[in-house]
Amino acid sequence: MGKSDSMKLEDQLCFPLYACAREIVKAYRPSLEELGLTYTQYITMMVLWEEEQVSVKDLGRPSAS
Repeated sequence: MGKSDSMKLEDQLCFPLYACAREIVKAYRPSLEELGLTYTQYITMMVLWEEEQVSVKDLGRPSAS
């Protein structure tokens, strides 16, 4: 197996994770459209709801806690 063989899309973890994330967002879309929110806005609202105080800087971090 040469170096280029390991770079095949089928051998990359990032592609199935990306595809899974797209399916999750797609599943949420009908409910979120009723609320006028995108998935990113929904996640942001969830953080704001769960946290007593959160800065804009902390919202951009992987974990707001």
